[in-house]
Amino acid sequence: MRKSTMRIAVTAVGTVALVAALAACAPAGSGNPQEPATGAGTSEPVAAPVETPEADEFGVVLADSWKDIYPGQYATYKANEANSPEGKMNYLEEYPELATMYAGYGFAKGYDEAASHSYTLRSISETPRVNDKTLANCITCKTPQFTAMVNSEGDEAYARPFAEVLAQMSEPISCYNCHENDPTQVVVTQRHFAHAMGSDAEQVPVEAQTCGQCHNEYYFDPDTKATSNPYEGLAAMDAEAILAYYDEMGFKDWEHPETGAPMLKAQHPEFETIYGAEQSSMAKQGYSCADCHMAPVSDENGEYSSHELVSPLENPAITEQCGSCHKDIAGEVRGWQKEVTDREHAIAADIKRYTDELAAQKDSLDADKLAQAQQIQRHAQFYWDYVMVENSEGAHNYKAAHANLDKAEAQLEEGFALLGIA
Repeated sequence: MRKSTMRIAVTAVGTVALVAALAACAPAGSGNPQEPATGAGTSEPVAAPVETPEADEFGVVLADSWKDIYPGQYATYKANEANSPEGKMNYLEEYPELATMYAGYGFAKGYDEAASHSYTLRSISETPRVNDKTLANCITCKTPQFTAMVNSEGDEAYARPFAEVLAQMSEPISCYNCHENDPTQVVVTQRHFAHAMGSDAEQVPVEAQTCGQCHNEYYFDPDTKATSNPYEGLAAMDAEAILAYYDEMGFKDWEHPETGAPMLKAQHPEFETIYGAEQSSMAKQGYSCADCHMAPVSDENGEYSSHELVSPLENPAITEQCGSCHKDIAGEVRGWQKEVTDREHAIAADIKRYTDELAAQKDSLDADKLAQAQQIQRHAQFYWDYVMVENSEGAHNYKAAHANLDKAEAQLEEGFALLGIA
């Protein structure tokens, strides 16, 4: 069973040279309130001024409050509810090796394919990965209300009890996350990510940054518990540099119970894969996530950007533009994804075998050899995880995906040699 198209084709043309033809997919102002501007650095505001509806106790104008002012955007936003948690893939079944790889960590208890933004609060409340020790930092990208709380109160909000804070939240990801309370602007509301971009923010479309502020690799600061990114600037946004960052600070997500290795869990580094370090072709051409996932639509009120976030392979408005350069973009992308997925399965089996071998030999290894073997487990699994959890199976940056899987294989080859295993 392959990962669903909804997950694995998040920006399925992310590495495709679409040339200038795709420019027609970018949001374009229509001069009416249906069409908010695309934000600083892209285009000037074009929407007519409107009275801002009343905000809630957190200072967030809820999505329902905008429905009469921006009916098209609201209707397409609500369409995301069709992508529900029901019937989603169980990754622990798809990759049975994860029971060994994630042993001792919450992801071994439950790990399902994500539903749409409409279900962020429901999904975090139902996952078996949280417990009575979980902190509010786990809610960082689940609701704009927590974002507003952090921006108002500071990092102290991250260290609050998870259950206490979650009980106050009611709005899943919505307008405020990307626009704050002004739909005519596109805003990066997650301040930790804005800091991580540094001066390189001018090099990436703001629409991509608003997606990237949640679709990225992050960790929780061991002291403050604040959600943080392991880099500053685009050049440091790749798996090898991130791994070096964690190694230098001695950071670990957990200790593997069978081998004693200090392990890392990659999150969902879509932004880094597309825009970081060795950028994808689409990034180099200046395209944003919105160009592939928020195609323009028209109704009686004019043209606006769809807020139903789907695979570009499922949207004829996108694939028709791809067709000017690609005879079969869907087949091409799925070919990339199959190659990456096949390698993921093969390498996962090798990681499990290495982990089992290390566990069996652990007590007979001297301290230096054990530390080296444990580091190999940590590194190999992180390179693999970085690709597996990235949500595109290579479509966002085919070359980067294979490069990281190559590094995982090289680590395992060294590890098996160290343990004397063919």
